[in-house]
Amino acid sequence: MDRCALDSICFALIVTASVACGGDAGSEVNDAGPDAIVGGAQPPFPRLVCPRDPGCETLGDGVLRAGAARIDITPDLAASESGWQDLNGNHVFDPDEPFVDADGDGNFDAVWIAGSQNARPAIGVHDPVWARVLVIEQGDVRVGLVTYDLIGWFATEMDRTRAEIGAELGLDHVIFASTHSHQSPDTMGLWGETSLESGIDRAYHQRIRQLTVAGLRQAVGRLEPVKMRVAATRTVDGMGRTRPYLGDIRDPIIVDPTLTVVQLTAAAEPGRTVASLVHWSSHPEYVGFDNNLLSSDVVHYIRDTVENGAPATAAGGAAAGLGGVAIYLQGALGGQVGPNGIRPIAADGSEVEDEGFARAEAAGVNVGRLALEALGRPSDSEDVEAPKIAFRTGDLLLRVENTIYHVGALVGVFDRTFVGVDPERPIGEGNMPYVASRVSYLELGPTAIITAPGELHPELFVGGYDGAWSFGVPIVDPGNENPPELARAPAGPYLRDLMLARPGVRYPLVLGLAEDTLGYIVPRWNFEIAPGAPYLEEAPGDHYEETRSIGPTCEAEVVGPMVELITWAP
Repeated sequence: MDRCALDSICFALIVTASVACGGDAGSEVNDAGPDAIVGGAQPPFPRLVCPRDPGCETLGDGVLRAGAARIDITPDLAASESGWQDLNGNHVFDPDEPFVDADGDGNFDAVWIAGSQNARPAIGVHDPVWARVLVIEQGDVRVGLVTYDLIGWFATEMDRTRAEIGAELGLDHVIFASTHSHQSPDTMGLWGETSLESGIDRAYHQRIRQLTVAGLRQAVGRLEPVKMRVAATRTVDGMGRTRPYLGDIRDPIIVDPTLTVVQLTAAAEPGRTVASLVHWSSHPEYVGFDNNLLSSDVVHYIRDTVENGAPATAAGGAAAGLGGVAIYLQGALGGQVGPNGIRPIAADGSEVEDEGFARAEAAGVNVGRLALEALGRPSDSEDVEAPKIAFRTGDLLLRVENTIYHVGALVGVFDRTFVGVDPERPIGEGNMPYVASRVSYLELGPTAIITAPGELHPELFVGGYDGAWSFGVPIVDPGNENPPELARAPAGPYLRDLMLARPGVRYPLVLGLAEDTLGYIVPRWNFEIAPGAPYLEEAPGDHYEETRSIGPTCEAEVVGPMVELITWAP
């Protein structure tokens, strides 16, 4: 029996014990009592509205100002134990494999790479892991946006960072998000040496917080008047297929291949880019999992191309880069939207089928080129006259039914606080834990961003149950043993429709894994768990995502407040 199988059995036994017994093995519990808990938006909702509320009353002179920074948050591998011999070549640390025990404690203190199996040690750096920072300001309103090249970043860490931001920076709010790179350090705890050992390095988390504050300080110090240009296109080939860029393998097959780019240029120096926002939806796992180098995966190549351009190759024409700081915004990548079955076109014109950095480069450079080309096409882009900013944010309380997450908190794999659960009683119906989370909405000119605290399934954003967002692929696999009943899917309007209904909004975006990271946000009508071993096993058909979701109420408790924020009016 291999170690992964043994870990799974141990995990199942501990889950059984934790559900059957009361007590707390290390999680922080705030017992609010089950009768006091109501999931979803927490009043007052929204908690903060700008411009309007005290401290951010007006847009003043109407001049839009922006400042940006890029901060290298790559772990110091020299300070970790990265000397390791992969004797069987499986890219995973096995207990019988030798390593350099620098501190003599008998443990392999590696930087664990997130996003696949446990015990994948980092032995080098392919490209830096970044925090990209944008601060925008108009009158009394000043808001920050930070995106990390991380698998995910919990609301608890975001709140700790906010507590470290000095009042002198004058920030009304900061939205934090992750690109979800599957070649980044484990910042959630799920990918340590074993399933029951956290992969989190608390000292590294503290360093990220400190560097984030430094990045925000840099961005505030660089604020200057800017002009705005927006473009949108789709990552499809000449036949309208998404195959060269992204795919999906969970039924119903629904993807949003929209690629949106916002360019902010210095008003005083036309042509000098301060920052660009690049929004797309796809899992950054193009490199695959047979890799031990830290990287931002496909995101690296997208940003690098947007900043520095791309030469003319068999894959496409030359494109001049924008310069400035490119900031990648992850979209609705839930289900299995990512490099599934794709064949991106390499520089020599060949198709890259196998996972690896060559596949990530081919896809990323081509996506970046499409963004640059869209900005240069009058049919796909526009200069925005007198753009205005507005945002609102509110707090959530979300029910956690997933027994894997119960155990993860109990044994210290996760660093999350449970509320509303009696530690003296078994976890179960009538005594279910909740976690605090958040959702925010930001308008920047004709661009609107609604945050999702996890991996939102695209159908919750675009709908698409009629096949309009399947791009030539059957919406349901004829061989699916347990196909989704599309007749049960809700009718619109969907999130995208509601955003487009807002006055002046022409570019609606979902910012995924933002303000928190809580796994997949699965449509309730298509949420199935295995009856015999809920969350430990998949239900028949395409239902992996349920095993990595907090539970079936997540959609209502998250998407409902997203709708409230989008449609809110004073």
